[in-house]
Amino acid sequence: MKVAFGLLMAPGGPLPRRGDAAGFADLVKMAEDYGVQALGTYDSAFIGGDAYVRTTMMALAAERAVVGLRPTNPLTREPQVMASFLASIDSLTNGRAFMEIASGDSAVLNIGYKIATRARIADYVACVRDLIARGEAVYQGRPQRVRWSREAVRPRIPIYICAEGPRMLHLGGEIGDGVIAGTGLSAEIIRDTKARVQAGARAANRDPAAVEVWFTARTSLHEDRDKAIENVKGSVSSILNHAMRFSLEGKHVPNDFRARVQEYVDGYELYDHVMQSGRNTRRMEELGLTDYAIRRFAIAGNPGDWIARIEEVAAAGADKLWIGPLIGPVDRQLRDMRTLGERVLARFV
Repeated sequence: MKVAFGLLMAPGGPLPRRGDAAGFADLVKMAEDYGVQALGTYDSAFIGGDAYVRTTMMALAAERAVVGLRPTNPLTREPQVMASFLASIDSLTNGRAFMEIASGDSAVLNIGYKIATRARIADYVACVRDLIARGEAVYQGRPQRVRWSREAVRPRIPIYICAEGPRMLHLGGEIGDGVIAGTGLSAEIIRDTKARVQAGARAANRDPAAVEVWFTARTSLHEDRDKAIENVKGSVSSILNHAMRFSLEGKHVPNDFRARVQEYVDGYELYDHVMQSGRNTRRMEELGLTDYAIRRFAIAGNPGDWIARIEEVAAAGADKLWIGPLIGPVDRQLRDMRTLGERVLARFV
């Protein structure tokens, strides 16, 4: 059974340090050697550091994998800036840049903005594409121009839509080169996710087969299964919020969990976003949602647990998976990448 893998990456701490650079480059190369096809990094200054720096570090080290932001948003980066960045990464990698765009979460809400509407996302994507392809565009009624577009390696750099609900999945099918779905990993959800993306593509008179669908898994690998599960709770606590924050409709939440999920979302503490020992993780546990959230969104455990889970979700149709990030100092990430590559990825790539 073949599965394609993308790896979400970050340096050993929230801010990249000079001593991390060589180890980070080694981590990129190791991931490629184990068959990882895509490397991405989050664009949230709230969580840590600058995504453009991290992406450039990845671009300089990678020789085969596609490299990009996953995700960014249309509010903290002007489209001219984003288009120039994407074209630069595409040049550094000789045509292997990509971008994933979302409505905005920690990067946006922690500077007092409201998240982007679907119309804003569509306008932004169109503008970035036009600037790269022909050097001119319009965004929010404002003319945009760049002088470098003829030097771009590719006239169209793939843009993926981050989607966790029915309307974003539809939009992804309409305008995305692909969709990266954070909807969950059950067979029912996987089928529904792909069907909604395909419906969006058909509505826009596009070939549904031309729109790639990747699935995000919140992941933790440890020989001690209980330790691995403990380590994934902070990450799962975040996706349980932003996958459900606007509505539970069409999101396959079982009836006996709906009230508790809504209570959790209503009380979500933004500053504790993704914090392992934060208030959100504790509230998720107190509301009896931890096991549900891990089962829905995560791959966590020892290598054998990972293999069994990946086989399960791939058989259900999720054969393109984003995993990670690896956590801790870079030397620990290198060790975990070796375990992941030799004992898990080797079974699928």
